[in-house]
Amino acid sequence: MRKDEKHELINKLKSLESLSTDERSYLIDLLNQKKYGLVWEDKPEDVEEQLRQHLPVLEEVAAKAIVNGEENPNHILIEGDNLHALTALTFTHEGKVDVIYIDPPYNTGNKDFKYNDSFVDREDSYRHSKWLSFMHKRLELAKCLLSPKGVIL
Repeated sequence: MRKDEKHELINKLKSLESLSTDERSYLIDLLNQKKYGLVWEDKPEDVEEQLRQHLPVLEEVAAKAIVNGEENPNHILIEGDNLHALTALTFTHEGKVDVIYIDPPYNTGNKDFKYNDSFVDREDSYRHSKWLSFMHKRLELAKCLLSPKGVIL
């Protein structure tokens, strides 16, 4: 809750005639208490709506193949939005991936990026929770892809 919203709510509480002075004071004290912990919000992202409309399809670029000899499996490097990539991989690789390296977005400075720190106020006490909520969906999908010995980095 932003400071101006909090101030407006406090003014509304002060004007409620049905509350006793003690009740009003108690509610105002609750608003002013420092909150700790993580808040897991489930806000849909634009990229999720894109996934509902159009399923991403991975395209192989042979020139970028990572080959480790004929007898060893090929490795896959996917560039792009990690939610798109993870969703596409769940259809073909669920429970089969040994290592997942995700470079989580943070402090990108890219204004076109869907999660951008400049949109999250530095004074917002939930800014870290918002980032974790953003990453939660991606980590859940990644977990489904892991083999029994798999790891996420």
